[in-house]
Amino acid sequence: MRESVRSLRALPLFADLAASELEELSGLVEERTFDAHQAITREGRLWEGLYVVKSGKVKMTRRIGVQQAGRELTIAVLGPGDPVNMTALFEGDRNVFTTEALTPAALWVLPGARARAFVSRHPAMQRALLRALNWELRRLVSLASRLAFSGVTARLAFSVFEQTRLTGVRTDRGVAIRRDLTLNDLASLVGTTRRVISKSLSELRHDGVIAVEPSRLVVLDEDRLAEIAGLRQHARAATRAGRDSSGAGRAPRPPLAN
Repeated sequence: MRESVRSLRALPLFADLAASELEELSGLVEERTFDAHQAITREGRLWEGLYVVKSGKVKMTRRIGVQQAGRELTIAVLGPGDPVNMTALFEGDRNVFTTEALTPAALWVLPGARARAFVSRHPAMQRALLRALNWELRRLVSLASRLAFSGVTARLAFSVFEQTRLTGVRTDRGVAIRRDLTLNDLASLVGTTRRVISKSLSELRHDGVIAVEPSRLVVLDEDRLAEIAGLRQHARAATRAGRDSSGAGRAPRPPLAN
């Protein structure tokens, strides 16, 4: 089996494709690499094709308000296996979101015409994309709910909790995540300002919920973090899973929305 086929099969979006479909897909996709903070797609620009994160982290944003005076809202932080800007695959020819590499990242790219032709021929790919669209819809509904009904500290706690789900590594102190997000990135993700997000981080640190180190953030009290985020039931499940594990590896992966 070719390396590209093995790499594609490892991604959840393509996991249900048959061997012959993966072989065909591997001949259609291109791998592109991006430096940290390099733009991948731009909101309003022509859609080039379906991108899928192979490695690294990618943030998806949208401009809110008038272009010059508006603010950037981070919709999601994407990781390996997540499709990027797929809405135009089904309707329209413009990017709905801006996407940017948060870390050095590699993405598989299926150019527009090839993407639509491949999807139209393969029901398994159609089902996988429908699941991904459903996940994206749930994520947007969850975001809207948090922006409307949760305070800044609760929204920050949710974002930190979600990052532990994506890239958290269990250590002797707690679940650690790399500090790939700047204060401005966190403010955009939570929907506030840098000053307010800094204050909320200080509150969580003062309460013993997190520890902020030069290169990583460590969640010291998962139960308390989840309680602040409004995810009490997920905290209990994560704590049980942590006690049953060997203490190493990826953190438990809770559902996205409460």
